[in-house]
Amino acid sequence: MIKYTDNDIRNAAYFIWKNNGCPANTHEQDWAAAINQLSAMSALKNASKKLASAKTIAAKKTATKAASLKASILKPVALKSKSTKSLSSKKSSLKKSK
Repeated sequence: MIKYTDNDIRNAAYFIWKNNGCPANTHEQDWAAAINQLSAMSALKNASKKLASAKTIAAKKTATKAASLKASILKPVALKSKSTKSLSSKKSSLKKSK
């Protein structure tokens, strides 16, 4: 849990009190509401940071996979078709017969 200074809580409680129409004798409720509000904001910031970090990691993994796939696609492949093989064997048999 994050420790808040009295000044942070006091400022938040003041704005809660003002937004509620400045009612009398609500300082304890406003103080508790300020602590809850600050805690919720802190949790939201932490969740946002974790989400941003997860997105960054996922983007890096995707980029790595894409680069690997691109490299494998662009890799030259030496394949001989059956027709090429049969032509070369016919040529060699012709040379032998001469």
